[in-house]
Amino acid sequence: MIPDLRRQSAIDSLQQLSYFCNIDWLDTVDSTNRFLDRQIKADPQCLPSLAIADEQTAGAGRSGNRWFSPQGCLMFSMAISHAQLNPKDFPSSFAKLPLQVGLAVAQAIRPLTRSQPKVKWPNDVYVEDKKICGILIESNSIAKVGYTIIGIGINCHVDLNLAPADVRRNAVSLHEVLSAGQTLESISCESVLIAFLQKWLELGSLCQSQPDWIDRNWPQWDWLADRSIEVRQPTRTLTGRADGIASDGSLRLIDSDANRHTILSGTIRPIEE
Repeated sequence: MIPDLRRQSAIDSLQQLSYFCNIDWLDTVDSTNRFLDRQIKADPQCLPSLAIADEQTAGAGRSGNRWFSPQGCLMFSMAISHAQLNPKDFPSSFAKLPLQVGLAVAQAIRPLTRSQPKVKWPNDVYVEDKKICGILIESNSIAKVGYTIIGIGINCHVDLNLAPADVRRNAVSLHEVLSAGQTLESISCESVLIAFLQKWLELGSLCQSQPDWIDRNWPQWDWLADRSIEVRQPTRTLTGRADGIASDGSLRLIDSDANRHTILSGTIRPIEE
């Protein structure tokens, strides 16, 4: 847990963004996503809201996987109403929301890392081919108000020796890939959170004024670019070479017969060549 003085200072900085109606920094919670969902169901007018936790007891990732939530991991969720997305291009802006979140994380931590972070479609963030950030996005509606909760976990200063074996093999913490001249203070949970939210707001404005911004800039942040990959879906498994994204934000894949597929969802892993 961070000291109360530092926590309050961070909350003051977050309030100065003038974006969130509610900000809660919790000692412990089952899940920041679940906390916000309960909050919205009690008061749909609380959007947008932000919840940060020093400890999660039941954090969950995609497909119900347990979310490893150690000390030194920044764990937070933000809830936004669908009315906050680009009203002129809602279907596209909603479909590309996962990409936008991943890009905001990658850009926020770029000044801190010795190598450029990349986004594994649709939104996990990698540094030096290891996962540094996991993202879980869930959408719902109540009283005709559509909303999305975005749960984010960023390894800031995590001792991965304490992690399960599969996490140890595939994960990395910011302090392990820190660029020259950066200090441990620059990767404190509150510093990284503020950097992310500043980049999130900046990127949101860019995407509103330039709806094709993600399409144009995705290639330089694309971790899957030109990799051989396997995509597992409930009814089929596809293999081929990743070929960027389509205009709707879906993943493009070219198989060995030169057929192009668009992937809306699935479990993706690179194939070693």
